[in-house]
Amino acid sequence: MNKYKRIVLIGMPCSGKSSIGRVIAEHYGLAFYDLDEEIEKYAGMTIDEIFATSGEAEFRKIETLVTTMMASTENAVIATGGGIVTKPENMKILKNEGSLVVYIHRDFYKLATTPRKVRDQRPVLRQANFEKLFAIYKTRLPLYKKYADVEVRNDGGREDSAAKIVNILDRILYDEEETET
Repeated sequence: MNKYKRIVLIGMPCSGKSSIGRVIAEHYGLAFYDLDEEIEKYAGMTIDEIFATSGEAEFRKIETLVTTMMASTENAVIATGGGIVTKPENMKILKNEGSLVVYIHRDFYKLATTPRKVRDQRPVLRQANFEKLFAIYKTRLPLYKKYADVEVRNDGGREDSAAKIVNILDRILYDEEETET
């Protein structure tokens, strides 16, 4: 992947980071890591359990620790949790040399109409009504844009969005290789 050692996906919960990330990893023959799954392995409990027993603040501490451990991973796609951008230190860790940060941007109304059974799997969204979800979106949107090297919309299906991202990544990865030779 030339100068990039990893692709880091950021975006709102339910924006498609994990499902699209798996497609991208498979396309490029890279390893795929879901940061939430890595947090659960490290903590020995689910994210729901962490939130229930220790609260969001403790979850964010564990998230930063696991982010630090994952930051040097090479030849990989890393899908982060939606709130990763709320702690600047996390993004400083992830934006280290060799990372290409891709913001998966899904239209707010598509996020808001994500089936409740899917949103209920995310602790921060479980109790979020429309107004609270919009407040989270408005708070995080400028952060996603600030930290992203590339922004890609995911308002279609997973395959369509993954194809768009691969097309953009191909241009970034291969155009830079051509100019370096």
